[in-house]
Amino acid sequence: MKHYMSLTKLACVILCVYSLNLYRPANAQCDDKNKSDGISWDFDEGKNKDFSVGTFISDIFTPQIILDTKRVRDYIRDGRFQILRSRCGDMRTIDAIYLKSLKIADYNIARALFLSFMAVLEHRKIDVKMPIFKSLALPLTFEEDSIFYARRKNLPTQLYPDTPAGSNGDNDKLQHFFGSAYLAFASESPGLTHITGDIIEWLEPILVVGGDDDPRDKRTNKQGKSFGRDLLVIKTLLPSDYLTFPYEDSK
Repeated sequence: MKHYMSLTKLACVILCVYSLNLYRPANAQCDDKNKSDGISWDFDEGKNKDFSVGTFISDIFTPQIILDTKRVRDYIRDGRFQILRSRCGDMRTIDAIYLKSLKIADYNIARALFLSFMAVLEHRKIDVKMPIFKSLALPLTFEEDSIFYARRKNLPTQLYPDTPAGSNGDNDKLQHFFGSAYLAFASESPGLTHITGDIIEWLEPILVVGGDDDPRDKRTNKQGKSFGRDLLVIKTLLPSDYLTFPYEDSK
């Protein structure tokens, strides 16, 4: 019975999403191919880079997951990405990050979700509270300062009607969404993802300097969990299908 209810819920979600798309342009869509500048979302982020023997040798000994993460981050940092973001809006931009990750991952969905998560991290480090020392800084990315801030500046920020004002907006919610989606898809266990997300939110104010238990983070976690779970069945879903869908407060 529980399995039947889950399938029924998924069918309703898919039906509502596709029905809405029949009667209005989807928020995630944008005609980016007919502009005079010729820029499209599928631009090659490495096309204008100069060849370097040192970089070539370094890449040989660098794990592929690190190289792929760098490619998605380069894509976000590119000036063309920001032009398209301004033209098409943040929902289409979030979809573009996932679709670029999917292409780089050779359409391996689990890998694409992980790459998307790594590409949208908006903190260089977190300060963990320690019993003896005041705090210990744990790095989340090893990007140079200028590269990190250029990428963070281009991250989508307008995710919800209640997004806070300011340049940062909700850019911290993207890592919650893609992280939860990855856990749900890779583990094939939305229940485990839900528990893990709640534990992280509960521990954040206890262990992280400046952390808090944010109900808006929990909302995004639940939307990401639903996205990852449903990708197990329907492979062509997009993040915007879930970030814009009214999930009864994502309960």
